Formats: sequence, C-alpha cells, structure tokens
Amino acid sequence: MIKLSLEVQILRKPTFILLIVAVVMSLSFLLFAIFFSQRILTDLFFKKIEVNPYCLLVVGTDAVIERTVRTDVIMVVIIDHEKGNVLLTNIPRDLLIGDGKINAKYEKTGISGLKDTVSDLLNLEIHGYAVIDYDVFKFLGDSLGPIEIQIQEPMKYVDSVQNLNIDFQPGTYLMNGEQLLAYIRYRRGSMGDISRIERQKEVLLKLIDRARTLDLAKMVSIFSHVYRNVTTDVGMGEMAYLFSRLKKKMNMSFLSFPYKLDSDGNVIIDSQKLESYRNSIITQNLSEDVKIPKILIINCSTNKTRGFLVRLEELWNSKVGFLPHQIVWEDIGVNYSKNTVFVLNKAMKTEITKVVEAVYPEITFDVKIISLTSGMDEYLGIIKKMSDSRIYPSFPFDALVVVVR
Repeated sequence: MIKLSLEVQILRKPTFILLIVAVVMSLSFLLFAIFFSQRILTDLFFKKIEVNPYCLLVVGTDAVIERTVRTDVIMVVIIDHEKGNVLLTNIPRDLLIGDGKINAKYEKTGISGLKDTVSDLLNLEIHGYAVIDYDVFKFLGDSLGPIEIQIQEPMKYVDSVQNLNIDFQPGTYLMNGEQLLAYIRYRRGSMGDISRIERQKEVLLKLIDRARTLDLAKMVSIFSHVYRNVTTDVGMGEMAYLFSRLKKKMNMSFLSFPYKLDSDGNVIIDSQKLESYRNSIITQNLSEDVKIPKILIINCSTNKTRGFLVRLEELWNSKVGFLPHQIVWEDIGVNYSKNTVFVLNKAMKTEITKVVEAVYPEITFDVKIISLTSGMDEYLGIIKKMSDSRIYPSFPFDALVVVVR
C-alpha cells in the first residue's frame, strides 16, 4: 500500500509540474497573443492618416447595361479629421468634359482616369476612392432605416432595362433600402439631375444622423459588410481612423458645383464661377480663424419649389463660400412680409450679420435678438410650424433667417 502510494506520488509530481509548466506557457502565450493581437488590430484596424484634409472620391455605379457601367453618382468628400469638418460636393453626372459626359469616364478610363479628371477639374489632389454599387446602398438603407421622407410632387418613372419602377405620390413615407434607392435615382422632375443631387444630400444626411446613434457592435457589423462590398484603395485601418475621429465631432456642409446649361440644354462648367468654387473648397477646409455661424433658412418667398433651394445654394456659395446649416424651402405655413434675422447665439451676432449682409447686400433685414423675455414665442412658433410639417430642426444653430425675397 505504501509502495503503491509512493509510486502514485512519484507519478503525480512530474504530472503536476508539467501542468504548471503548461499553464504558465499557456498564460504566456495568451499574454503574448493579446499583446500581439493588439498590435495587429492597431496596424490593421486603426491607421492614422497623416495628410489633412483628406480628399475621397466616392463613385456610385448604376446597373450594367449592354456591358456598359457608368457612374450614377460622382461625389468628392473633403475631410478635415483634425477639426471634424466634412465638405461634400457633387459633380453632375451629365457634365460635359471634353468630347463626352463625365459619367462615361469611368467606363472608358477606369477609376484612375476618373480620379485624374476630377482632380484636374477641382484643382485638388484626390487621396483615395471608393466605388459603391446599388446593393451596398440598399444594405445601408435597410440597416439604418426606415428614414422619413417628404414627397412634394408625384414621382413616376419606369425603366424595364434597369429594372427600375418608381411611383411615389405626395405624402410622408418611411423608406428603407429599395425605396430610398428609387427616391435618389429619380431624375424626371422639372429640375432633372439638380433635384436628384438635392435628394442625395437629404438622404445622406439622414443616414449619417442615424448611423451616429448606433452602438459599437452594430456599427462594426455594418462597417465590415460595407467594406467587403466596396471597391476602394483606402485601407480598413484608415477607414477606422477617420470614423473614430468623426464620431466624436463632425460638422458637415455641402458645396454646389458651378454649372450651367448651354443653348442645346447640355450641362457645362460655369467657367466664371469655377475659380471661386475652387477657392471655397480651400477656404472652408483650411481656414483656422474663420467662425462660420450655423444658420437656419426659412423660405417665405412666393417660390416654394426646389428651384429656391438651388438658387439659394448657388448664391451662398458665390458670396461666402459655404451653405446655411439647414434650408427649409418647403411651404410650412409661415408668412412674413419682411426679411428677418432671429439671433439665437448673441455671442455670434457680429458674424451672423456680416454673413447675411455679404449674401444679401441690397436687402434690409430686421434683426431680433432672441431671449426668454423677447421674441421667444415668435421663434418657437416657427419651429412648431416646421415640426407640424414633419420637418425637424437640425439643432443647434446660431440664427434663424426668414427670406422673403
């Protein structure tokens, strides 16, 4: 019995030692793996971008028709990841460049050729690109939707070749991927591709607002799917870096590309405004000292169409090089006979009045400083009219400006 017990102890001792060694080795390997994996994650999923601002060409491709793929959306995103400023500018897909439309460049010269064309057009170095198809957009619409959309006029268009059937009547819709895609693709309205660009802006802003409310796990899941299905030369680490910087703080603005129609109805570059447009890109992204007030515009003119929106954006871009924080061009039942500025942020009053005077030098505005005891009821009445029309203010802003003409 004693012998057996001793043998068992002798056998158990090296087994126990081996177990300890195994545990220590396992823990060492685990610690090494954790340390090493953190470095891998840092290298692969978080790579700092040194250049600032970072310019990204985003291309949306339409369906393959007769072996031809053309770009349905051409957008440049200029990201100041240090200050959190993002500037988006759309280039009309029907813009004439050389002997053809710019949306044919992708098919003829590939992404590198389109990238060079856009770079020359904007006089801007393009650092990266992303090519997105309709399936990716529908996935985003389904993942982040439904998004509330107000339809102001009938939208009907059928194209069997592209498997496109658009049929919206005026009203309020909660749209997911398929419907959102149809909404941004529609271009048969009175303003054609111009209204289409405005709808793209609207949907993009609403999707981004929804994305910023997601928890980390959901965002990682969406990001992973999108990245796998997008053709891009931007690394996952660089994408993760940009997202981490912009999730904390992001101020988004739009800049309209200068174009006009020639006598044949072709979309061409407005050469007289091109240089100002290029300068606006630089000013809006590199200026450190300029304080840009956030202004909400309320349309009280007789023109309650998207034409008001387009003309107002062109005016602001040409006069001050940036757009208002939010523009309500729709008829919300607010009636004013005088152009009026409601100053909400008293500390920004000087900047607000300078901007308004620069944009409307020949128009006199009534200026009202809003406080708890002065003008608050009038201001809240306008906000309520917006909400009643299911148009929600993009808070915060420094001033509300009523434009009568």
